[in-house]
Amino acid sequence: MKTNTKLLLTIVLLLLSLSISHLSPNVAWAESGSLKATNFQVDVKPEYDAPRTLVIYQGDFINPGTETIKKDTLISFIIPKGAEIGMACEITDQGGHDCQPYTTQDLDDNKVKLSWKITKDIAPNQKYPAYLEFYYDNGSAAPNKTFNYIFFPTDDIDNLDLNIVAPKNASNFVTTPAASMTGKDSKGLDRFSFNYKNQTPKDNVAVKVDYTKPDNKPSFDQPQIGESNPQSLSPGWNSQLSKPEVLIPILLFVAILAGILILGLNRDKQPAQGTYKGTVAKKKGPVSKKLSKAEAGNQEKRKLRQMLLDGKIDVDTYNQLLAEIKEDSK
Repeated sequence: MKTNTKLLLTIVLLLLSLSISHLSPNVAWAESGSLKATNFQVDVKPEYDAPRTLVIYQGDFINPGTETIKKDTLISFIIPKGAEIGMACEITDQGGHDCQPYTTQDLDDNKVKLSWKITKDIAPNQKYPAYLEFYYDNGSAAPNKTFNYIFFPTDDIDNLDLNIVAPKNASNFVTTPAASMTGKDSKGLDRFSFNYKNQTPKDNVAVKVDYTKPDNKPSFDQPQIGESNPQSLSPGWNSQLSKPEVLIPILLFVAILAGILILGLNRDKQPAQGTYKGTVAKKKGPVSKKLSKAEAGNQEKRKLRQMLLDGKIDVDTYNQLLAEIKEDSK
């Protein structure tokens, strides 16, 4: 009987490890290179609201083929190694940010490939808007600062706009090559713009930046967009767990495994025991409700963050509205 119990335990542990690997957001997903970006924008903002460099990718992808690109296909971007991910999101039809669980894969030359699964089928000629925000250390040091920014396309891009924004109190700001257009951003900072047509994954875009600044003080105080944004488990994974179609099967599977395990352990001591009556299912409602409330608060914070970056509100208004969201989430 003890041999049977050990065998049962081994089978249960094996099933549990396989299920965890399947449910984890860091699994290897199928990838497709059939998406194409029609309009894509990259904003590079050194010392914007942190001593590091803020980079924002955003744009519309499209299915240029004749067959539907299926849900769960990967979309990928290349970012600097060591970057801190702020948001990795699909853009909803209402303009909101639906952040997704993502994986990262180390590449050579201090690069990382970040990927997430698209959550819907993309029909031929249908658009798929995406948004990625991260911070990284460009390695420059005061007072004479210099760094090289390189954008690595992962898909074909019809039209690419690259904007480099000079920090406040910077002098002698020079880009190499020279920008095709200069102006001001929504915050009044100097903006240096570049435009590229018909880019492919082989067409890397490199710009060298030089400027003088005696310190690493950012142009603006950093907004508090939330208590934390875990990097190994993105905010989008929490939103996935709050969905009944994901949460309920997980809870049922855990309950079944727990029942099998307890029956196996108690068989020798209490062979006449009845079926396991766990309490996991009773916890299902409160857990889902709590996650949904937290996700709702995070969604409002993301919208607020985007309004700040777009210049629709100032930092003081942002902080006031953020405090109200936090109070409502308690």
